[in-house]
Amino acid sequence: MSDSVYGIDLGTTYSAVARINDQGRPEIVLNYDSQQTTPSVVYFESGTNAVVGGEAKREQRAQPDLVCSLIKRHMGTDFPQEFHGQSFTPESISALILKELVTTANGERSEGLDKVVITVPAYFGVKEKEATKQAGQIAGLDVVGIVTEPVAAALSLEIRGEHPETVLVYDLGGGTFDTTVMRAEAGRVEVVNIDGNRTLGGADWDTALTQLIVDKFVEQAALGDEDPMADEEFETELTAQVEETKKSLTKREKATVRCRFEDRAETIEVTRAEFEDAARHLVNQTLDIAQRTVATAQEKSPGLQIDRVLMVGGSARMPMIERALREQLGWDPVRTDFDLAVAKGAAVYGQAAVDEVLSIDGGEEAATGGTEERFFLGGTPRLSVTNVLSRGLGVRLVRRGDEPYVSFLVHANDAIPASSAPLPAVTSVDDQEYAGIALYEQGGERESEAVEDNRLLQEKQLPLPPSLPAGSPVEITLIVTAEGLARVTAHEPGSGQSIDVESQVSELSQEEVEQATKQVSGLSLRS
Repeated sequence: MSDSVYGIDLGTTYSAVARINDQGRPEIVLNYDSQQTTPSVVYFESGTNAVVGGEAKREQRAQPDLVCSLIKRHMGTDFPQEFHGQSFTPESISALILKELVTTANGERSEGLDKVVITVPAYFGVKEKEATKQAGQIAGLDVVGIVTEPVAAALSLEIRGEHPETVLVYDLGGGTFDTTVMRAEAGRVEVVNIDGNRTLGGADWDTALTQLIVDKFVEQAALGDEDPMADEEFETELTAQVEETKKSLTKREKATVRCRFEDRAETIEVTRAEFEDAARHLVNQTLDIAQRTVATAQEKSPGLQIDRVLMVGGSARMPMIERALREQLGWDPVRTDFDLAVAKGAAVYGQAAVDEVLSIDGGEEAATGGTEERFFLGGTPRLSVTNVLSRGLGVRLVRRGDEPYVSFLVHANDAIPASSAPLPAVTSVDDQEYAGIALYEQGGERESEAVEDNRLLQEKQLPLPPSLPAGSPVEITLIVTAEGLARVTAHEPGSGQSIDVESQVSELSQEEVEQATKQVSGLSLRS
């Protein structure tokens, strides 16, 4: 292999690192605690020192105001967090996690690698993807690629079949959920469509279990209308126990939790059946999304049938998930490495990228690495990945009566790369000096013309020649790259003036990235 690369599953609750070993197989690199996964938690011990991982998670109980978790849910948004008088963005906090993951991996292997591939949920949009890439840059890493989690999970299987199979990936992580339908064979993955919910994950099962325990405690301790969760000490102590209780209920039919509030102390017994009933609405949300994903795939490809269902993500271990997929949807799900599959697949993707045998637009000509078989690609010499757009993209137009709306030029689950047919727009008033070209990304699960339902990515002004009458034409076209980045071109035929509006944007400017890099590099890190 020409070089080595780490595949990083940057998870909402846990992260993992993998690489291709000397035998050509993806393997997880253990952390300093000899664990395969690391909590995605940062404890700001002082203004100059931060702790990442298990110790940080343990400190969350004692010093919650100095600990940050679930930051992935805020990637690509304006969500500053303040610790010891310093403000940290989601990108800089994620950078601390990434930096410590790589430092630990290098220490375990006595190496100095800095090339990484980072995974993202399939439905992450432009800003979230760019924010993830910037987090890697802030950490001082060479980000050679961003790959979606379901594609990575499929790559981890080292599929060797002679014929393509249609796979549904059901990915339930700690803080996010998505489903992907793809066609897969050795050395080739073609995504058909994706769906998901960025704020649904194992943490929500924790919340449901917490409420179940609280309700039982209130009744057992005869607290009446008192809410013990209003007591910070009670809440912190219970929260620290809930995750382990959830894990126990994955293996056992019942578990106990010791709760203390003021002068009351009770041992609360929780059964798996009670937990499953409390979380039934969450399971049903995932099933609805999974069914919707398959229905959309069948609309795109009539006659499509699912050959295999893969369960991915640590939270998919819960028995209620497999049983619901079997009993309610009639599927026969396959267990994977759960919370390790994504990191392993990221290593496969990354190694193919640095070996220059990766094509991400479906074109075989892009793979230039020769014909040597590679075990990490299922015995094939090269890898081809064809993806789809996670969210629709459009531009803001104005109807008569000055009513603004968004006109979508490409849509969610369109194959990428893609280009739209020219959109004929016109100027709205006489002697208009500029045409505002605003690029928007779909904000909700469904396309909406309402401007407020979508997210502005970028806006620029196209200069217009003088004395143009109202109704003069302006042509707008949109091109989307294989990585899901977009470029709008607006052209005024009379003057020949054109502008490009790029969607490769994030909450952080280049100057802010440089400031965050200096901030992160100035902190002493440990696990």
